[in-house]
Parts: sequence; structure tokens; C-alpha cells
Amino acid sequence: MTAVAAGAVIEATRAPQPVYAATPPILHYQPSVSAESAGSRLRQLAEVASAAPAPVRPPGTVEHLHSTNWFLNSAVSGGNTTSVVVPQEWRSWRTDDDAGRRIKRALPPTFRSDAERRKWLADGGSVGPSEEVTDYRSGEFRRGWRGAVPADESVRGWLTAAGSEHDAPVQYLEDVAELAGVRLLGPAQRAAALRLLADLPGMTVAGTVVDRAGRTGEAFAMTSDVHGLPTEYTIIIDPRTGVFLGYEEVLTTSAGKLNVPIPAVISYRSYLGAEYTTMPR
Repeated sequence: MTAVAAGAVIEATRAPQPVYAATPPILHYQPSVSAESAGSRLRQLAEVASAAPAPVRPPGTVEHLHSTNWFLNSAVSGGNTTSVVVPQEWRSWRTDDDAGRRIKRALPPTFRSDAERRKWLADGGSVGPSEEVTDYRSGEFRRGWRGAVPADESVRGWLTAAGSEHDAPVQYLEDVAELAGVRLLGPAQRAAALRLLADLPGMTVAGTVVDRAGRTGEAFAMTSDVHGLPTEYTIIIDPRTGVFLGYEEVLTTSAGKLNVPIPAVISYRSYLGAEYTTMPR
């Protein structure tokens, strides 16, 4: 999993008692009324995805993805802490030869109190937008994931072609979550990704949920400590189309040295759009 600098920005203060870092609210999942297993339901959603219409690609267009994302970036210090949640809006454009552009735009910070907002501004923090633009030459857009995304069971090996096979099943879930945010997946490709998830041991039905963009989806999760702390990894899917809506990571039992409450969201992705369009100039 790739860490980025956006997230909970934390700086030391002189107050004697620690204060938890600000984190996004936890989504509320409603239990499923069906007794189906996660694998069975994910295979049904793969069939739904397969039957969806393929996106039309006009000549001269590229893959354009749009999402909002937040990742916890925590600094551990001996005193009190001040923190803000700074989500980012991501837009990317990718050509068939893996060139392209990505724009990361900082969205307005979320504060727990007016006092934190005043402290943030007094210390030079900004509440206005900022942008980071990165251009990629041919072959650079996403090293390791080259060419077309497979539309069959070979997607499992394709995801790890640049390295070794994953040690933990949840790492394939992480890959699918990242893939959904950087590549335009057609119906057959979404179906292949869903069948991969269906075959992962430990996947469970989390229930139905309204995601961070206000959309209703079905959620599937697994818990793992592969990265050190027990964490629940959840993918949210549109039951009408098989489209990936979002992805969440939540610490479940221990924060370790991180200054967050339990449970705590430590990252999320909200997939807002995927279409073919022209490359921006």
C-alpha cells in the first residue's frame, strides 16, 4: 500500500495531555438480509458487471479517472497534538502507452474545533486549494501495471507481474482498490476483478452502506494484520452495475503508536468517475 503526504497533518503543541488525531467518520453498515457467502455474492456481482454496457471510446481519447482520497500520515511526538483531515481530489489521464498526467488537488481541511482551525492558520496552514501536477512519459504512468487490464483469471498474476506473489490475501484486495482508482475498467475487467475478490479466503459480507459520495452499495471486508496492526479492509460495490464505489481501511483493535482512537479510519478512496476523454493541454 502506497502512503502519501496528504492525510492527518499533525504537529506538536505544549499541552500536557495527548489529543487524538482527527480522522474521518466511520461509515455505518447495515447487515445483509441474505445468508449468501461473500464469495457467492461477489460472483453474482461479477455477472452483473459482465452484462453492463461497455463505455464508448471516441477516437483520440484517453482513460480519465476521478476520485477523492484520504490517507493517515501520523507523526508521533511526546506532547499534545494538533491535527486536520486534508482529503485530496485526484484526476488522472492515461494513454495506451502508459503516458499521462495526474493532478492531486487538496480539498478544504476538516477540523475538530474552531480552536484547531485558528491554530492551523496561525502556524501557516492553508485552507485554500492547492494542486500538484505530475506528467508521465511513455511507460511511466504506473510502473508494474503495463498495458490492458486482463479480463479473465490472469488478472491475479498481472497485478503482481512486477514483483512476487502476495503473501496475504488482503494484498490482492489492496491492489484491486488501487487499480479501480487509476484504470478505467470495462465490464469484463470489472468482472474479472470481482471474481478474484470472490476467491480470496477471509472475505466477508459487511452489509449495505451509503458511501462518502452518498451512493448506496454493498460492502465486503476482510481483517488482516499483514501491515502490523489489525485492520479491516472494505470494498464497496454498486449492486446495479458491479462498479467499484469506494474502499476503506479501519483500525479495529489497536492503534499501536498512532495517535488515533479505536476504531479509526486510516484511509479511504471514493471513486467518482471513469470515462474516455481528451488529454488536457
